[in-house]
Amino acid sequence: MGRIRAAFLLILVALGLAGCWGYNEVNDLAFVTTAALDAGAAGGSGEAGGSGTAGGSGTAYRWTVAVPVPELVLPASVGGGGSAAGGAARTNLFRSAAGPAPRAAAEALEAGFPREVRWSFADHVLIGEEAARRGLRPLLEMVSRAYRVERRASLYVVRGQASSLLQSLHPALDRSLARSFDAIGRKNRPGTLRSVDANTLLRWLDTPGLDPFLPVVKAAEASGAVSPSPDGVALFRRDRLVGFLPPPLADGLLMARGEAHPFMLSVRCPAAPGGAGGEAAQAPAGGRPGTVTFRVERNKARVRVTPGPQAGAGGVAPAAGSGPGGGSGVAGLPSFLIEVRLEAVLFEWDCAARTLDLALVEAAGREAARQARDRIRAALGRAAELGVDPAGLGTAWYRHDPKGWRAAAPGWRQALRDLEPRVRVTVHVRGYQLTSAAP
Repeated sequence: MGRIRAAFLLILVALGLAGCWGYNEVNDLAFVTTAALDAGAAGGSGEAGGSGTAGGSGTAYRWTVAVPVPELVLPASVGGGGSAAGGAARTNLFRSAAGPAPRAAAEALEAGFPREVRWSFADHVLIGEEAARRGLRPLLEMVSRAYRVERRASLYVVRGQASSLLQSLHPALDRSLARSFDAIGRKNRPGTLRSVDANTLLRWLDTPGLDPFLPVVKAAEASGAVSPSPDGVALFRRDRLVGFLPPPLADGLLMARGEAHPFMLSVRCPAAPGGAGGEAAQAPAGGRPGTVTFRVERNKARVRVTPGPQAGAGGVAPAAGSGPGGGSGVAGLPSFLIEVRLEAVLFEWDCAARTLDLALVEAAGREAARQARDRIRAALGRAAELGVDPAGLGTAWYRHDPKGWRAAAPGWRQALRDLEPRVRVTVHVRGYQLTSAAP
């Protein structure tokens, strides 16, 4: 009897391994890799450049999605249409649909699409400026409750219409749209952005004393290819867009948060020891202005909260410190000190002094610290004008004194406009024994 049972079980296992009980042909599926959400006018339905609407006029939101078409991506030798230059327009199908809410627009898109739409592959979502100003809550409701777009999807803000930017992209080397966005989110090279996924945004919205931000992207053309490029950050008051920080100030905000990606920082040449200072004295041959360029590779930051207002001098770090700065300047609020540490390497030395020494490098490092401090202060000042706190000063106060924060929270946004946190920046130059001429 036992042998019969064993044989029967073996036959069942063999049947399960030999067959395919359910499958979906890839040509019957629509994998949404990149999506754009706009608000305002009714959207179109059909391929890029086509006409027609779904959802009727006067609808509030419009989804535009990019779907790779397998028969266009595959080479002609295996039955596909092949790919050519300008791959985004030839290997992707653009469809759009509108509705009174992002979720309703997504349902309208699915109803009008001849394939089964898979939103879980949408790793990048572009948000138009008008949709961001109306508020991100409808989109976050779709992400956190409808589970169409997963929480790991990266979010970006676009000035103007997001659909226009999406359909204008033509990455080089037939790179997919999703890969082109992956490239600008890498952390190990200059020119990339601090990506923010939906899960991080939801966590920030639930953090006391912190206003979220999202990266801004634009279309950049080079050698006939059009790819996404960083264009600063967008500042939010809770879930509503209130303003932008251009790239230099965006670096200042990220430095204050300890999240800056590698970037270049150029300063004027330092004065030679015992000689006359000034740009002319330190300019290289030819009369060009002399500059020293650092590549900032690492960034750490923390916010210190001291009970009671202070009016100190701000302190200067030994290596490269900040200038003068006072306390909070607001009665009843604590004093805030933002300590930022930058680790940099000497990337280029274009000065009259051809051979470097420690004194010259330290002087250039102090100038770099002053420039970084000015960027941070300018970024915090712009955010304070808008009544937002993306640096998390309120969060630091909440963690230090929850009771005091709750008492001051109702008037916190107004107090931000008069708040003057101190900023202390130190630059640690990890490599300085370089020369600009052959030995």
